[in-house]
Amino acid sequence: MITRWAAAGSAIAGALGAIGAGIAVAGSAPWTYVSESGVPGAPHAGLYRASMVLLAVSLGLLAVPARRACALIGGSLALAAPLAFVSAAVHCSPGCPLPPYEAPAARDLVHAGGAIGALLLCGLAILLYSLLPADRLLRRTGWVGAAIAYPPLVLSAFGILFVGRSLFTGVLERAALVGVSAWLVLTAARHARRGAAVVPEADVRTAARHAGRRA
Repeated sequence: MITRWAAAGSAIAGALGAIGAGIAVAGSAPWTYVSESGVPGAPHAGLYRASMVLLAVSLGLLAVPARRACALIGGSLALAAPLAFVSAAVHCSPGCPLPPYEAPAARDLVHAGGAIGALLLCGLAILLYSLLPADRLLRRTGWVGAAIAYPPLVLSAFGILFVGRSLFTGVLERAALVGVSAWLVLTAARHARRGAAVVPEADVRTAARHAGRRA
């Protein structure tokens, strides 16, 4: 019961966070970094940062039912949550300067480090969901998440490192945020609806050994 309530809370927090972030970012120029919407003085800075906190809460709540699928999935989400909270609590300076093309302040590195770490751990969770759970629909959300989130995540990282601030980087950052948020809400909703009916990691290993013996 606790896992289902946690999953339901994750879905609600994730949906509210994604909607709020979308509203906050919608009015910004597409060549700016997403995080610039949270800088004090931005039109919807408070909404953006509150939305990021909600997404961090969603990740933390999802870690509760996720641990039934695999300890590594639950652990990756549990670590992603505080990193996402750090990126929300520590806003970047105006322009959100990032290396190698700009000179960042310490707060910019803390903010970016939290955001990047959270996204990397979410990417790991998406991959593991696509491979481990016995629940067919839950596994499908992992594949959908990988399909919609991985390309923009990889390309936006390429843009930050090799292109810098540009329309290319800005659009792909926004696409990555949409993809990860959509996967988060869908996965949490799936857990809530079916009570996280997945095979524990130990059972997955046992089934794999039996399959090997039959072969």
